[in-house]
Amino acid sequence: MGKGLLVLLAAASSIYLGAAAPAAGQTGDKQAGDKQAGYKQFVLNNTQIVPLQSKAGGRQYELVVVLPSSYAANPGKTYPVLYYLDAYWDTPLLVSTYGNLIYDNRAPEFIMVGLSYPSGTNYDVERRKDYTITATDANSGKADAFLSFITQEVAPLVESRFRGEQTGRVIGGSSLGGLFAIAAAYKAPGFFAGHIAISPAAGWDEGALAKLDEQYARTHKALAARMFISYGSDEYPGFREPIAAFQQRLAARGYTGLALQNYTMEGLDHTSVKGDGYVRGLNWVWQPRKPAGPSGLTRAMMQQVQ
Repeated sequence: MGKGLLVLLAAASSIYLGAAAPAAGQTGDKQAGDKQAGYKQFVLNNTQIVPLQSKAGGRQYELVVVLPSSYAANPGKTYPVLYYLDAYWDTPLLVSTYGNLIYDNRAPEFIMVGLSYPSGTNYDVERRKDYTITATDANSGKADAFLSFITQEVAPLVESRFRGEQTGRVIGGSSLGGLFAIAAAYKAPGFFAGHIAISPAAGWDEGALAKLDEQYARTHKALAARMFISYGSDEYPGFREPIAAFQQRLAARGYTGLALQNYTMEGLDHTSVKGDGYVRGLNWVWQPRKPAGPSGLTRAMMQQVQ
């Protein structure tokens, strides 16, 4: 995949996903538009933004922490954690998705930790640095450092301050974030139990992801993780085809311990896949921990019958 295509994709993300908007909870009056006196702003409950400076690199980040509704009432309870990339764009989507999964009893209660940057940051520039696994220029190829930041600084903070569990961690991302989510399985084996990669940039740097898999396979027979990889059928062929090829490559490996679900989203393009992708991806990675019992609708219907 050429650099020109990745620049185009970054620009498209800015247009359609509002990259210039501040992180969740930081929208000012100017961004909010004409606000009528006396009207309240819509706020995502149980969310908070935690500023964090990387000890190793000194860079500034923000964590968008979303806590389960039972969190305050259960001070001794620990929760599994979803770490998700591009929190400045995807937090509202994931908050909604979480509520739907809980209502349908498809997943356990879990904490969500979104990786973000301070308000005013050029998200496209920063994410390209942090999410890419090889360098094609000075502003790329910092994924190893970013992964160390997550494993050595973010996760310990979440587990000590917010009662996150040290087992069963999940990481999810889209596009360059999906590339990072897959690479994390090879670069930090066992740290995450689940990996959700929605339209991953598998063609980055002439197939660097496939080369990473090839290198790993030379010395490893096992890859213990639940992994979901998807793409949209309407995505640009030059972006879509490397994903499909990597899906087939990974399925053919037969790694011990790998539970892989490959999925194609018919009729969807590069950013419209996120809603379906996160629903299906979270369903897949949380399947071993799916709570027993009926869904919310089933309970409601049974109560009506009684």
